[in-house]
Amino acid sequence: MKQVLFIFCLLVFFSCKKDRELEESPDLGYDYFPVTMGKYIVYDVDSTVYYALPNEIAITTNYRIKEVIDSVFKDNQNRDTYRITRYKKDYSPTVSYDDMDWVIKDVWMANKTSTTAEVVEEDTRYIKLTFPTIKNSKWNGNAQNTIGDWQYKYTEVDKAISINGLNFDKTLTIQQKVDTPAIYYKFYQEKYAKGIGMIYKEISDYNYKIVSGTLFPGQIYQGVSYKMTVVDYHL
Repeated sequence: MKQVLFIFCLLVFFSCKKDRELEESPDLGYDYFPVTMGKYIVYDVDSTVYYALPNEIAITTNYRIKEVIDSVFKDNQNRDTYRITRYKKDYSPTVSYDDMDWVIKDVWMANKTSTTAEVVEEDTRYIKLTFPTIKNSKWNGNAQNTIGDWQYKYTEVDKAISINGLNFDKTLTIQQKVDTPAIYYKFYQEKYAKGIGMIYKEISDYNYKIVSGTLFPGQIYQGVSYKMTVVDYHL
């Protein structure tokens, strides 16, 4: 009887210890980059391209993008690689998005490891996130490509925000690049929601007008302004 009681106590002890370890295990932020089959996110996209020549014009386009994780395979490093099929609907003033068909735009790939979340966009690999997700931590987002060293940084972690009427309890913000001297402006940023993925992207990259050595601050001469904003998602 004593032996049975002793074994029972051991089982209870180790069970409680395991439960405490699970409860105390740190949240590394993996849920900010979920890779569930069939998951999709829909974005509204606003893009403006500023052309210096011949007439210094700006052309704005609006459309909708849907990103779907639809399959997984092993890459040449034997890592799980997730296929992200991207669909597009062009804005029309006379036809609602609901009445349009999705058209395949392109296909991206993603890898999620114990330390990084990487996405291949148009054949260029970016290190989008690093784990654990700690505020003010930095990394070179271009370490896997030839663009050059961009020091990505977590500026906000586990922050509640609302976008397009959608409420997100925990989000993080990644400052990818900020460079704002007098003659140009570069601002790259992404936001991710826990359990969902990227919910916002902003690119502002343009030069200000200079004529005969005179700078016109704030007057965009050439460049691009681009925003992706979540409007719907399915997990």
